[in-house]
Amino acid sequence: MINDKKEQIRRSAVEVISEHGYYNTSISQIAKQAGVAVGTIYNYFDCKEEILEYIFAVELEKRINFLEKLQQKNLDIWDKVDNFLKMHFSEVQKNIAAAKISIREKEFPRSAYSSSIAEYRSLIPEHIEELVSDAVERGEIKDFNPEIVSNLIFGALQGIVERAIKDNNISLLKEAPEVIISILREGLSR
Repeated sequence: MINDKKEQIRRSAVEVISEHGYYNTSISQIAKQAGVAVGTIYNYFDCKEEILEYIFAVELEKRINFLEKLQQKNLDIWDKVDNFLKMHFSEVQKNIAAAKISIREKEFPRSAYSSSIAEYRSLIPEHIEELVSDAVERGEIKDFNPEIVSNLIFGALQGIVERAIKDNNISLLKEAPEVIISILREGLSR
C-alpha cells in the first residue's frame, strides 16, 4: 500500500533526522533505516526537504483534527484545553524523535519547503484562539484578548517540550497539563 510505505519512510526519517540532524541526514540513510531502496523514496518524495515537510504535516494534522473535534463538543473551556494539553503532551511522549526535529527546525527553518512548519506554528494557536474566543463569548473566562491567550498557551507548550527534550526530563511532559490548566484557571476564571 502507498500510505503504508510512505508512513514507513516518514517514521524512518524521523528517527534518522532526530539522531543526526537534518543537514547531516541523507536520503540513503533514510532508505537504509526504512529498509527500502533509495529509488523507492523518490516514488513518494521529490527531495529530503519534502520528507521534512511531510513529517510536520502529519503532526499538524493530528493536532488540528483533535482541536476541531474538541470545538464541536459541548465541554467547557477547561475541559477542552485540558483534553488538548493531554493529547499534545502524550503525542510528544510517544514520539520524542519528532519533537527533537521540531525543536531543531525552529532554530533552522527552511524557506522552500516550510509551509507545514509555518502552519504548525500558526494554525494550532488559531484553533486554540477559537476555543478561547468562544469561552469569552459564553462568559466562561475573563475578557482577555484571545489571540494573546492562545499564543500564551502555545508558547507554553513549545517551551515545555523544548526544555523536556533538551534536559532529557520527560517527567515535565507528564506534569505539564495539570500545571498549565491550573495556572490558566487561576488567571482567567471569572
